[in-house]
Amino acid sequence: MTSLHDVARIAGVSKSTVSRVMNNEYGVKPSTKAKVLEAVQACDYVVNQVAKDLKSQRTNLVGVIVPRVSSHATAQGVDGLTQIIEDAGKHVLLANTHQLHQKELDYIQIFNQKRVEGIIFYATHLDKHLVQAIQGSAVPVVLVGQDGSMYDIPSVVHDDVRVGFEAGNRLVQAGCKHIGFIGVQSDDIAVDTLRSDGLRQALNMQNQRLEFHERGDFSLESGYRLAKEIATAYPNMDGLFCATDRLAVGAIKGLLEMGVAVGDTVKVLGVGNDELGHVSTPSLSTFRYLFEKAGENAAKMLLSRIEGQGQEMSKVVLTFERITRQTCE
Repeated sequence: MTSLHDVARIAGVSKSTVSRVMNNEYGVKPSTKAKVLEAVQACDYVVNQVAKDLKSQRTNLVGVIVPRVSSHATAQGVDGLTQIIEDAGKHVLLANTHQLHQKELDYIQIFNQKRVEGIIFYATHLDKHLVQAIQGSAVPVVLVGQDGSMYDIPSVVHDDVRVGFEAGNRLVQAGCKHIGFIGVQSDDIAVDTLRSDGLRQALNMQNQRLEFHERGDFSLESGYRLAKEIATAYPNMDGLFCATDRLAVGAIKGLLEMGVAVGDTVKVLGVGNDELGHVSTPSLSTFRYLFEKAGENAAKMLLSRIEGQGQEMSKVVLTFERITRQTCE
Protein backbone atom coordinates (compact mmCIF):
# COMPACT_ATOMS: atom_id res chain seq x y z
CA MET A 1 0.00 0.00 0.00
CA THR A 2 1.30 3.45 -0.93
CA SER A 3 2.26 5.59 2.07
CA LEU A 4 2.71 9.28 2.75
CA HIS A 5 6.47 8.62 2.66
CA ASP A 6 6.19 7.28 -0.92
CA VAL A 7 4.34 10.41 -2.08
CA ALA A 8 6.98 12.64 -0.43
CA ARG A 9 9.81 10.71 -2.10
CA ILE A 10 8.26 10.90 -5.58
CA ALA A 11 7.43 14.61 -5.22
CA GLY A 12 10.85 15.41 -3.71
CA VAL A 13 9.37 17.12 -0.66
CA SER A 14 9.02 16.37 3.05
CA LYS A 15 6.20 14.31 4.58
CA SER A 16 5.00 17.40 6.42
CA THR A 17 4.61 19.25 3.11
CA VAL A 18 2.55 16.38 1.67
CA SER A 19 0.41 16.43 4.81
CA ARG A 20 -0.18 20.17 4.49
CA VAL A 21 -1.22 19.75 0.85
CA MET A 22 -3.61 16.87 1.66
CA ASN A 23 -5.17 18.91 4.45
CA ASN A 24 -5.46 21.96 2.19
CA GLU A 25 -3.45 24.11 4.60
CA TYR A 26 -1.93 27.47 3.79
CA GLY A 27 1.75 28.16 3.16
CA VAL A 28 2.49 25.75 0.29
CA LYS A 29 3.66 27.24 -3.00
CA PRO A 30 1.35 26.47 -5.98
CA SER A 31 4.21 24.77 -7.83
CA THR A 32 4.98 22.53 -4.86
CA LYS A 33 1.31 21.73 -4.40
CA ALA A 34 1.07 20.74 -8.06
CA LYS A 35 4.06 18.37 -7.71
CA VAL A 36 2.52 16.72 -4.65
CA LEU A 37 -0.85 16.24 -6.34
CA GLU A 38 0.87 14.74 -9.40
CA ALA A 39 2.71 12.30 -7.12
CA VAL A 40 -0.54 11.40 -5.35
CA GLN A 41 -2.14 10.58 -8.68
CA ALA A 42 0.90 8.72 -9.98
CA CYS A 43 1.09 6.33 -7.04
CA ASP A 44 -2.67 6.16 -6.42
CA TYR A 45 -2.34 7.33 -2.84
CA VAL A 46 -5.50 7.15 -0.70
CA VAL A 47 -5.81 9.40 2.34
CA ASN A 48 -6.24 7.58 5.65
CA GLN A 49 -9.46 9.35 6.57
CA VAL A 50 -9.55 7.89 10.08
CA ALA A 51 -6.12 9.24 10.89
CA LYS A 52 -6.99 12.58 9.31
CA ASP A 53 -10.18 12.82 11.38
CA LEU A 54 -8.33 11.97 14.59
CA LYS A 55 -5.81 14.72 13.90
CA SER A 56 -8.42 17.33 13.06
CA GLN A 57 -10.87 16.17 15.76
CA ARG A 58 -13.57 16.20 13.06
CA THR A 59 -15.34 13.33 11.36
CA ASN A 60 -17.49 15.44 8.99
CA LEU A 61 -20.39 13.11 9.85
CA VAL A 62 -23.91 14.15 10.82
CA GLY A 63 -26.34 11.64 12.30
CA VAL A 64 -30.01 11.77 11.24
CA ILE A 65 -32.59 9.80 13.25
CA VAL A 66 -35.96 9.14 11.57
CA PRO A 67 -39.01 7.18 12.76
CA ARG A 68 -39.45 5.37 9.43
CA VAL A 69 -37.87 5.70 6.01
CA SER A 70 -41.09 4.97 4.10
CA SER A 71 -42.67 8.27 5.19
CA HIS A 72 -43.30 10.95 2.56
CA ALA A 73 -42.46 13.62 5.13
CA THR A 74 -39.21 11.90 6.11
CA ALA A 75 -38.10 11.39 2.50
CA GLN A 76 -38.62 15.04 1.59
CA GLY A 77 -37.00 16.24 4.80
CA VAL A 78 -33.90 14.09 4.32
CA ASP A 79 -33.63 15.33 0.73
CA GLY A 80 -33.62 18.90 2.02
CA LEU A 81 -31.09 18.45 4.80
CA THR A 82 -28.73 16.21 2.81
CA GLN A 83 -28.07 18.91 0.23
CA ILE A 84 -27.18 21.47 2.92
CA ILE A 85 -24.99 19.01 4.84
CA GLU A 86 -23.12 17.86 1.74
CA ASP A 87 -22.59 21.44 0.56
CA ALA A 88 -20.83 21.99 3.89
CA GLY A 89 -18.45 19.11 3.09
CA LYS A 90 -20.06 16.66 5.50
CA HIS A 91 -21.88 13.34 5.13
CA VAL A 92 -25.14 11.96 6.52
CA LEU A 93 -25.53 8.77 8.55
CA LEU A 94 -29.20 7.71 8.60
CA ALA A 95 -30.77 5.70 11.44
CA ASN A 96 -34.31 4.28 11.26
CA THR A 97 -35.97 3.71 14.66
CA HIS A 98 -39.09 1.96 13.27
CA GLN A 99 -41.02 4.19 15.71
CA LEU A 100 -39.52 2.40 18.72
CA HIS A 101 -38.77 4.82 21.56
CA GLN A 102 -35.88 2.79 22.97
CA LYS A 103 -34.13 2.87 19.59
CA GLU A 104 -34.27 6.67 19.66
CA LEU A 105 -32.30 6.66 22.91
CA ASP A 106 -29.95 3.99 21.56
CA TYR A 107 -29.13 5.92 18.39
CA ILE A 108 -28.36 9.13 20.27
CA GLN A 109 -25.79 7.13 22.25
CA ILE A 110 -24.47 5.27 19.19
CA PHE A 111 -24.01 8.47 17.19
CA ASN A 112 -22.10 10.00 20.08
CA GLN A 113 -19.87 6.92 20.18
CA LYS A 114 -19.32 7.19 16.41
CA ARG A 115 -18.16 10.78 16.96
CA VAL A 116 -20.65 12.46 14.66
CA GLU A 117 -20.46 16.24 14.80
CA GLY A 118 -24.18 16.72 15.34
CA ILE A 119 -27.58 15.01 15.20
CA ILE A 120 -30.84 15.90 13.44
CA PHE A 121 -33.65 14.05 15.16
CA TYR A 122 -37.13 13.58 13.61
CA ALA A 123 -39.10 13.07 16.80
CA THR A 124 -42.58 11.57 17.23
CA HIS A 125 -42.77 12.36 20.93
CA LEU A 126 -40.84 14.12 23.68
CA ASP A 127 -40.59 12.69 27.19
CA LYS A 128 -38.18 13.17 30.11
CA HIS A 129 -35.94 10.27 29.06
CA LEU A 130 -35.55 11.67 25.56
CA VAL A 131 -34.95 15.20 26.83
CA GLN A 132 -32.28 13.90 29.22
CA ALA A 133 -30.59 11.94 26.43
CA ILE A 134 -30.52 14.99 24.16
CA GLN A 135 -29.28 17.31 26.91
CA GLY A 136 -26.60 14.75 27.77
CA SER A 137 -25.38 14.47 24.18
CA ALA A 138 -21.78 15.51 23.65
CA VAL A 139 -22.74 16.94 20.26
CA PRO A 140 -25.54 19.37 19.35
CA VAL A 141 -28.99 18.00 18.54
CA VAL A 142 -31.72 19.69 16.49
CA LEU A 143 -35.30 18.43 16.71
CA VAL A 144 -37.68 18.30 13.76
CA GLY A 145 -41.42 17.89 14.24
CA GLN A 146 -41.61 18.36 18.02
CA ASP A 147 -40.96 21.53 20.01
CA GLY A 148 -38.04 21.17 22.38
CA SER A 149 -37.34 24.89 22.65
CA MET A 150 -38.57 25.04 26.27
CA TYR A 151 -35.73 22.63 27.10
CA ASP A 152 -33.21 24.75 25.16
CA ILE A 153 -33.23 22.24 22.29
CA PRO A 154 -33.29 24.00 18.89
CA SER A 155 -36.35 22.85 16.94
CA VAL A 156 -37.99 23.07 13.53
CA VAL A 157 -41.74 22.60 13.71
CA HIS A 158 -44.82 22.97 11.56
CA ASP A 159 -47.73 25.24 12.54
CA ASP A 160 -49.80 22.34 13.85
CA VAL A 161 -52.34 24.28 15.92
CA ARG A 162 -53.10 26.60 13.02
CA VAL A 163 -53.47 23.73 10.54
CA GLY A 164 -56.08 22.18 12.85
CA PHE A 165 -57.80 25.54 13.10
CA GLU A 166 -57.81 25.93 9.31
CA ALA A 167 -59.16 22.39 8.92
CA GLY A 168 -62.04 23.17 11.24
CA ASN A 169 -62.88 26.36 9.35
CA ARG A 170 -62.75 24.57 5.98
CA LEU A 171 -65.12 21.84 7.15
CA VAL A 172 -67.56 24.33 8.70
CA GLN A 173 -67.50 26.47 5.56
CA ALA A 174 -68.29 23.31 3.56
CA GLY A 175 -71.46 22.91 5.64
CA CYS A 176 -70.30 20.25 8.10
CA LYS A 177 -71.96 20.18 11.53
CA HIS A 178 -70.84 16.80 12.93
CA ILE A 179 -67.05 16.76 12.71
CA GLY A 180 -64.57 14.23 14.07
CA PHE A 181 -60.81 13.71 14.21
CA ILE A 182 -58.54 10.73 13.62
CA GLY A 183 -55.15 11.31 15.20
CA VAL A 184 -52.21 9.20 16.33
CA GLN A 185 -50.75 8.16 19.70
CA SER A 186 -51.39 10.69 22.44
CA ASP A 187 -47.69 11.25 23.21
CA ASP A 188 -47.18 12.72 19.74
CA ILE A 189 -47.88 16.29 20.83
CA ALA A 190 -47.46 17.88 17.40
CA VAL A 191 -49.47 15.52 15.21
CA ASP A 192 -52.19 14.47 17.65
CA THR A 193 -52.58 17.04 20.42
CA LEU A 194 -51.81 20.32 18.65
CA ARG A 195 -53.75 19.53 15.46
CA SER A 196 -56.79 18.42 17.44
CA ASP A 197 -56.51 21.47 19.72
CA GLY A 198 -56.61 23.77 16.69
CA LEU A 199 -59.63 21.90 15.34
CA ARG A 200 -61.47 22.26 18.65
CA GLN A 201 -60.73 25.98 18.78
CA ALA A 202 -62.20 26.51 15.32
CA LEU A 203 -65.31 24.51 16.17
CA ASN A 204 -65.78 26.32 19.49
CA MET A 205 -65.76 29.65 17.67
CA GLN A 206 -68.59 28.32 15.49
CA ASN A 207 -70.53 27.04 18.55
CA GLN A 208 -69.86 23.46 17.49
CA ARG A 209 -68.15 20.63 19.32
CA LEU A 210 -65.80 17.86 18.26
CA GLU A 211 -67.89 14.70 17.90
CA PHE A 212 -65.02 12.25 18.48
CA HIS A 213 -61.24 11.89 18.66
CA GLU A 214 -60.00 8.46 17.59
CA ARG A 215 -56.36 7.41 17.34
CA GLY A 216 -54.52 5.39 14.70
CA ASP A 217 -50.86 4.58 14.05
CA PHE A 218 -49.95 6.57 10.90
CA SER A 219 -50.85 3.65 8.64
CA LEU A 220 -53.38 3.32 5.84
CA GLU A 221 -54.74 0.26 7.61
CA SER A 222 -55.58 2.10 10.82
CA GLY A 223 -57.34 4.88 8.92
CA TYR A 224 -59.32 2.26 7.00
CA ARG A 225 -60.29 0.32 10.15
CA LEU A 226 -61.19 3.36 12.23
CA ALA A 227 -63.30 4.92 9.47
CA LYS A 228 -65.44 1.78 9.21
CA GLU A 229 -65.93 1.75 12.98
CA ILE A 230 -66.73 5.47 13.01
CA ALA A 231 -69.27 5.20 10.20
CA THR A 232 -71.22 2.77 12.37
CA ALA A 233 -70.79 4.58 15.70
CA TYR A 234 -71.42 8.10 14.33
CA PRO A 235 -73.90 7.81 11.45
CA ASN A 236 -74.48 11.60 11.46
CA MET A 237 -70.81 12.41 10.82
CA ASP A 238 -70.45 14.77 7.87
CA GLY A 239 -66.86 16.03 8.38
CA LEU A 240 -63.62 14.17 9.12
CA PHE A 241 -60.19 15.66 9.74
CA CYS A 242 -57.30 13.16 9.72
CA ALA A 243 -53.94 14.07 11.24
CA THR A 244 -52.06 12.67 8.23
CA ASP A 245 -52.79 11.97 4.58
CA ARG A 246 -52.13 8.24 4.98
CA LEU A 247 -54.80 8.03 7.66
CA ALA A 248 -57.13 10.04 5.43
CA VAL A 249 -56.59 7.86 2.34
CA GLY A 250 -57.25 4.76 4.43
CA ALA A 251 -60.36 6.41 5.84
CA ILE A 252 -61.65 7.23 2.35
CA LYS A 253 -61.45 3.57 1.37
CA GLY A 254 -63.17 2.47 4.56
CA LEU A 255 -66.00 4.99 4.20
CA LEU A 256 -66.58 4.09 0.57
CA GLU A 257 -66.86 0.42 1.49
CA MET A 258 -69.50 1.42 4.07
CA GLY A 259 -71.50 3.10 1.32
CA VAL A 260 -70.62 6.66 2.38
CA ALA A 261 -70.36 9.25 -0.41
CA VAL A 262 -67.00 10.83 0.41
CA GLY A 263 -66.84 14.45 -0.74
CA ASP A 264 -70.63 14.70 -0.71
CA THR A 265 -72.15 13.18 2.45
CA VAL A 266 -68.85 13.33 4.36
CA LYS A 267 -66.07 15.86 3.72
CA VAL A 268 -62.53 14.61 4.46
CA LEU A 269 -59.29 16.52 5.05
CA GLY A 270 -55.71 15.31 5.62
CA VAL A 271 -52.31 16.86 6.27
CA GLY A 272 -49.08 16.46 4.33
CA ASN A 273 -49.91 16.46 0.61
CA ASP A 274 -48.76 12.87 0.17
CA GLU A 275 -48.83 11.58 -3.42
CA LEU A 276 -51.36 8.95 -2.33
CA GLY A 277 -53.92 11.68 -1.70
CA HIS A 278 -53.54 12.99 -5.22
CA VAL A 279 -54.23 9.61 -6.86
CA SER A 280 -56.94 8.39 -4.46
CA THR A 281 -60.55 8.33 -5.64
CA PRO A 282 -61.94 10.79 -4.76
CA SER A 283 -58.75 12.84 -4.50
CA LEU A 284 -57.89 14.15 -1.05
CA SER A 285 -58.13 17.77 0.04
CA THR A 286 -55.25 18.50 2.38
CA PHE A 287 -52.55 20.91 3.57
CA ARG A 288 -49.06 20.91 2.07
CA TYR A 289 -46.32 21.05 4.69
CA LEU A 290 -42.86 22.34 3.78
CA PHE A 291 -41.03 19.12 4.65
CA GLU A 292 -38.00 19.85 2.47
CA LYS A 293 -37.67 23.33 3.99
CA ALA A 294 -37.87 21.75 7.44
CA GLY A 295 -34.85 19.59 6.59
CA GLU A 296 -32.95 22.55 5.17
CA ASN A 297 -33.63 24.69 8.24
CA ALA A 298 -32.66 21.90 10.62
CA ALA A 299 -29.37 21.39 8.76
CA LYS A 300 -28.56 25.11 8.86
CA MET A 301 -29.34 25.32 12.58
CA LEU A 302 -27.16 22.29 13.28
CA LEU A 303 -24.22 23.53 11.20
CA SER A 304 -24.38 26.82 13.07
CA ARG A 305 -24.15 24.98 16.38
CA ILE A 306 -21.32 22.75 15.13
CA GLU A 307 -19.32 25.84 14.15
CA GLY A 308 -19.90 27.29 17.60
CA GLN A 309 -21.92 30.25 16.36
CA GLY A 310 -24.48 29.92 19.13
CA GLN A 311 -28.23 29.70 18.84
CA GLU A 312 -29.82 32.65 17.05
CA MET A 313 -33.32 31.24 17.45
CA SER A 314 -34.72 28.46 19.60
CA LYS A 315 -37.48 27.49 17.20
CA VAL A 316 -38.39 27.82 13.52
CA VAL A 317 -42.11 27.51 12.74
CA LEU A 318 -42.99 26.74 9.12
CA THR A 319 -46.26 27.61 7.45
CA PHE A 320 -48.39 25.46 5.11
CA GLU A 321 -50.42 25.65 1.91
CA ARG A 322 -54.08 24.79 1.42
CA ILE A 323 -54.70 22.09 -1.24
CA THR A 324 -58.27 21.73 -2.52
CA ARG A 325 -59.39 18.54 -4.23
CA GLN A 326 -62.54 16.42 -4.38
CA THR A 327 -63.05 15.35 -0.75
CA CYS A 328 -63.65 18.93 0.44
CA GLU A 329 -64.18 21.47 -2.32
